[in-house]
Amino acid sequence: MKETLFLFQDEKDANQFYLFVLASTFSGSVQIKGSEVRISGYNKLKQTSLVDLIFPFIVNYYVPRVSNYLLKNAYYYHDDEIEQIVPFVLSVSSISKELHTDLSFSLYERLIYYLYTHESRGVVDMEHLYLTLFQNEDAWLEIVGYGIEEWQFELIFQEKMNDLRHYVFKKKPKLPKVIVNIKDRIRFFDSHGQPIREEVLAHFRKVSGTTVMEEYDQSKLVSTLLSIAPQQVDVYASNDHMHTLYWMMNIFQERIKLFPVEQFPYKIVE
Repeated sequence: MKETLFLFQDEKDANQFYLFVLASTFSGSVQIKGSEVRISGYNKLKQTSLVDLIFPFIVNYYVPRVSNYLLKNAYYYHDDEIEQIVPFVLSVSSISKELHTDLSFSLYERLIYYLYTHESRGVVDMEHLYLTLFQNEDAWLEIVGYGIEEWQFELIFQEKMNDLRHYVFKKKPKLPKVIVNIKDRIRFFDSHGQPIREEVLAHFRKVSGTTVMEEYDQSKLVSTLLSIAPQQVDVYASNDHMHTLYWMMNIFQERIKLFPVEQFPYKIVE
């Protein structure tokens, strides 16, 4: 049976880790005393058992901490912006090795190495771990920068979605309802389940103008629905098309109704 003592900088950090372990699937015993947390009575089933236990805590507690510090002191963002950016840093931190040319190992791999070289007689100094893997690791400056880029891209994306939502809201519908079947290809139907001919769809796209749709011309689905601006869109599709469905739901919001493609109620004639 294994026992490990974790030493934290203060009682707040220790309490967060204690609550994390209690909420996990850890089957041993956990005790807290001041800034120390002791876990015991567990079997070390494999070499990375301890890493697998604490890694989610390391990611969800220490990545936001170093992100907050760098966003405020190196990038000079305000608190409200920092709150928006941190989730994007969390997202890119999982691929930090691929993003940063000077990183030969992922955070998980570096944690394994740290514990192998620094765990002394069942004691882990979590303050020193944070300093080594985060505060004194220069790569985090660049990783946080990638998170900022992802956040900025999302802001631009949402601004475009706002423009498109406003366009659809103001536009008079050419058809009150459109039914879309997305399987091997995209098919459009009217409210009675009759296929909408391609020449009709092309006409809708042509007469709607290109101002709001120019960069969406490559997407037949988006540009066609924008040109029709229906009050209701019933979409039958599989989970393989989640990226497309995400776009549609962003634009049409409550006008969209989603159904499994297997529930399509009309016969498709090729």
